[in-house]
Amino acid sequence: MIAVLWVIIAVGIYQCAVTLNKNENPRETSQLEEHEDDERDKETTPETNPPFSLAETPAEKEKLPFDRNIRVLIKTSSFGDIFHKEIRVSGTEGLEIKLGSKSRTFAPGEECLITAESLAGNVLTLCSDSGGADGNSGSGNGRIRLINVERNGDAQYRGTIECYGTDNGIVVVNELTVEEYLYGVVPSEMPSSYPIEAQKAQAIGARTYAYFHKREYAYPQWRAHVDDSTTFQVYMNIPETDEARNAVDATRDLVLLHDGTLIQSFYYSTSGGYSAGNGAWSDGVFTQSEDDYMLETGEDIFTENSNESEQRYKEYIDSGNPNDIEYNEPWYRWEYIKSFNADIAKQLFTRLYAMYLSQPYNVRIRSKLLSADKLVEETQVNDIRVLTRQKSGLVSSLIIKTPNFTVNVRTQNSIRQALAFTGDVVIKNDGNAFTVGNILPSAYFYIEKSFDKSAEKGNNLKGIVIRGAGLGHGAGMSQNGAKCLAQKGFTAEQILAYYYKSSIEAISDGSF
Repeated sequence: MIAVLWVIIAVGIYQCAVTLNKNENPRETSQLEEHEDDERDKETTPETNPPFSLAETPAEKEKLPFDRNIRVLIKTSSFGDIFHKEIRVSGTEGLEIKLGSKSRTFAPGEECLITAESLAGNVLTLCSDSGGADGNSGSGNGRIRLINVERNGDAQYRGTIECYGTDNGIVVVNELTVEEYLYGVVPSEMPSSYPIEAQKAQAIGARTYAYFHKREYAYPQWRAHVDDSTTFQVYMNIPETDEARNAVDATRDLVLLHDGTLIQSFYYSTSGGYSAGNGAWSDGVFTQSEDDYMLETGEDIFTENSNESEQRYKEYIDSGNPNDIEYNEPWYRWEYIKSFNADIAKQLFTRLYAMYLSQPYNVRIRSKLLSADKLVEETQVNDIRVLTRQKSGLVSSLIIKTPNFTVNVRTQNSIRQALAFTGDVVIKNDGNAFTVGNILPSAYFYIEKSFDKSAEKGNNLKGIVIRGAGLGHGAGMSQNGAKCLAQKGFTAEQILAYYYKSSIEAISDGSF
């Protein structure tokens, strides 16, 4: 039975539907396969803006004062949006809902329904009834359940949660300590079956990343430093584990510094052998600097943009290097086959035109006679060619030609988006198939092409085979590399030294 309660609090009215909480079986997921699709989007952080438009004041651009709490914007199911239509919430040991000076408590397991309309522009604060009602994080064992926010398990949030009523829906922000936040990040970013030293390295890297981004708000309207998706670090997609908590506790307050400054400690799933370093998001050939804290490795010939250099890269991809730490990992090498016809070509050009509108710096469309919007009417691909590579082999610009257009796609994330057809299959190094999302596994690849040179069609591209290496952007720590190093006896400190030019120190007063 559902009882409907009307509660008048301060200046607003909200409606709570209270029901008995039903036990739900969390979906078990601790395998890397559950993390792979997430990891491929990690590189969006440096080259995209938060998904909103705001005229920020100069004060909002200033660095924030140091504290040990972090505010995390919680996205909708599948991390699809920042606006929730409604929120169903309960507390594992009771719940207190506050609006202004008024509050209402709910018994353990009772559900409350909060709708955007009922908030009417106001802000509700949700606190676990076992502690935290005073606004302090971590005081007690109670957790807050966002029942209709689907994750890979039963997500139970520490700290407090604020629900902001907006015209577009409810914005949900979780505030808790950084250390508690890491309890939800580490198992979501690295399987808890991995060696403890790898998980400790992950904890230090994730903590560094968190404090780096805590210096300013990604979402100033709601004072949120980060969100819970791959745009920053995945948080509470998988429930906390003992192993992850142990890794966080064993490394408490430790962060990575380069010349006394916090680094932006990027990490990704799997290396294909070489690292892109700090130039991973450059749109051209990257020159390593002494100040770079992520080292670029590779071969200089890869940058030459010649037939010889492409042949050398092809040989490198095809043969691999048995000395690479991840030589036997499933994502060390992969293959993607795509055939073209008129319909597939139009899908490609429609995507490129949409990217041109949203990413004008990264996608440029040129034609002698036609306007850019006419690209979507093309039905033939004449060529797809790598234009520039970095020393690591990373593709940093690509050319796509049609009878009437030349499209230049720059930076690895845009290149991976351009060539991926959702629902297609990639074959991994171990022979297993993986379904493609909206982005290729990496930008470490070469392209084999087949042409239809019949008189009717001219020089028409029939299809391509993309042979690639690794999973993710390729900068910073490889998580599977960390696992492999730990299996060889490396400590967390040694693993991090393998990937970053940095020191490990305890953060104290925010002077970093």
